[in-house]
Parts: sequence; structure tokens; C-alpha cells
Amino acid sequence: MVRRQARQLLATDERKQIARLFNFLLQGEQLAFDCATRQAKIFPDQSSRRFLLSQARQEAFHAKIFKAGIGILMPRGIGDAMGKKSMQDYRRLLESALDRGDAAESLLAMQIILEGLGDIALNRISAGIPDRGLNFKRVRQLVVGQEDAHHSFGLRRFEQLLNSNTVRLSELSLRADDYLELAGKL
Repeated sequence: MVRRQARQLLATDERKQIARLFNFLLQGEQLAFDCATRQAKIFPDQSSRRFLLSQARQEAFHAKIFKAGIGILMPRGIGDAMGKKSMQDYRRLLESALDRGDAAESLLAMQIILEGLGDIALNRISAGIPDRGLNFKRVRQLVVGQEDAHHSFGLRRFEQLLNSNTVRLSELSLRADDYLELAGKL
């Protein structure tokens, strides 16, 4: 039913374009799952660990939604499912920060930059869905709300780390430039 509805309401090239965007979001959700799971091991306080484990579960759910969306829109696939090299480079850079146990850098890269980009993309998708005669209102609101909470958590915890004077701003600023450059290529 949903697959037929999507095929009737969207042109093939539009379905393919949306499926590719969903693929980007899927890769971001998979990265966010991996990152939040690892972050939960490096944050010292219980409330952060609890939030991050909850985030990881939510990211896994979001990934399933986007994977299902791709299957509905393009049942035969979208081609290059591995994604862009820039997403792989972003992942490597973030994993390096996690390997070092750098909580501030991991927050900056995941919850602030990548979740911020995801929030923008999700809001644009969410705004365009009703115009195309599709709905999914409850799922859209749930995912957008959770992603907003992830971004807000990252901002709050990042500010706390900055205020603790344990973060070297000069090094973090250089790393931020690297993440932002890669994010611009996503």
C-alpha cells in the first residue's frame, strides 16, 4: 500500500533523489549509533552514559526507518549504497577521536555538527512530505524530536566541557575545521 502510494505520488527521478537522501541519513544514523555507543564508555557521569545509550537505541531505530524508506522508494536499490568518500573520511576522523577518548571532539563531530546537518535535512524532508500527499506525521515528529534532543544534549555537554577548562581550544578549533570541511562535502 505505502509502496504503491509512493510510486503514484512521486516521479521516478524524485523517488531516486529522496532515496539517495535517505541513504545519506541512513549512513549518518549508523555512524551516530556507533559513536553514541562508544561515547557512553568514555563519559564519566552516569546521566550522560544513560542518555548516550538511549541515543544509540534511537539511532538504530532511525536507521531502520531510512532503510525501509529506501526499500519503499527504490525496491531494486539506488546504486552506490556505500556512500561518499567524505562520509567515510568523517567516520575515520571521528573514530580517531573516540579511540583517544576525546569526549569534546566526539560531541563536536557527532552531536553538534552531524546531528545539526541531519536536523536540517530532516526538517526539509518533513516539510516536503505533506506537499507530495504523503503523511508519516507521527514517525516524522518522533525522529525530528529525538534528533533535536541529541543535538541539544551535545551542545549542553560541550559547553560544560569548555567551562571545565579541560579542553584545549586551539587543538579543537583545528579539528572543527577538518569536520566542517568534510561536512561541506557530504
